[in-house]
Amino acid sequence: MTPVSTPRSRAWFLPMVPSFLVLVSPSFVDAQSTEAVAHYRAGYTQLQSKDYRNAAIELKSAVGLDSTYADAHYALGMAHAHLGEYDKSAASLEAALHHGVSREDLAARIPKLLGDLYYKAALRSRQQHRFGEAIERFEASLRYNADNAQALYTIGLCHIGLRQPDKAVPVFEAAAAADTSYPWPSKSLGDIYRQRGELRLAAQMYEKAILIDGSLVQAYAGLAHVRIAAQDLEGAVTTLRKAVALDPKFVDGFVLIGTALIQLQRHGEAIAPLKKAIEIDSKDAQARYRLAEAHFGTGEYRAAIESGNAAVSRQKNFYAAQVVLADAHAELGQITEARSWYSRAIVDSRFKDYCAHKLQELDTAQAQAQGQR
Repeated sequence: MTPVSTPRSRAWFLPMVPSFLVLVSPSFVDAQSTEAVAHYRAGYTQLQSKDYRNAAIELKSAVGLDSTYADAHYALGMAHAHLGEYDKSAASLEAALHHGVSREDLAARIPKLLGDLYYKAALRSRQQHRFGEAIERFEASLRYNADNAQALYTIGLCHIGLRQPDKAVPVFEAAAAADTSYPWPSKSLGDIYRQRGELRLAAQMYEKAILIDGSLVQAYAGLAHVRIAAQDLEGAVTTLRKAVALDPKFVDGFVLIGTALIQLQRHGEAIAPLKKAIEIDSKDAQARYRLAEAHFGTGEYRAAIESGNAAVSRQKNFYAAQVVLADAHAELGQITEARSWYSRAIVDSRFKDYCAHKLQELDTAQAQAQGQR
């Protein structure tokens, strides 16, 4: 429904310079045990020298001895962050925030750091397809940065991954409201409405995305799908030509142009864009199949067979391509090959009746030929 799109890249970093962390003041040190302070000082020194693993060990010892040692929790959070251990880093910073670090400027940084850490952890969970976990972490991030449109949008993508489009809709809407310059939520809403068959709403969302970002080829493709579904094939071709002009390597755009032209019975015109798609991505089975259809429509049956074979070799159980192969072999009088492909494609309910009819035609023709001998 909605492609697994990557949100816009964010500048994300945790600054680490000698002045970023400071040793606690003597008056504050008095509140900690000597042993805890010693571990903190050792960890802080290793943190400055970028020995994050050993720094974490020392700082864990410090907070193990004194769970209220906020500065040690803060430093431990920095060590975990540099090790890519975002959940652990967030837990340490939550503890630092709760207990109160000794410097106000560091305390003021913690909420933003927590928002970023939960966001990074959530992205990692999503990349691992742990969508429920990712949603929880994105929601944690939003506690510290409620207007993060990218976090809201990616929660929507996680709901799509969980096959929960109804839950994705309000989140995408919130993302669009949070950042009106961000086109992806509108594009994804268009995908959902299109899948529901709500073509008018889908078109509105795709057009909104294009208005925000005129270079978003995925929105053009979605709008073209809507126009194809509404039988506005000429409109679809026009839309798609804009998309491939923006992105000359947009394979799906060229395939859709070819598909629409085939439906318009302009098979000859369909060949060039489909060949362009194959030139860009030789592994695209759909482009090969549509090219087979285009060649069949122009009466180039041998070329149709060549493209059809290329399609079925690239996609398992590609029944639509098998039907084109069967039809092309039948047109060339290659009955054995035609029968073989019809017999394979008949297992697909979409082609069951057609293949049964064609097999009966072949049987009748063969019987008549034998009777004339």
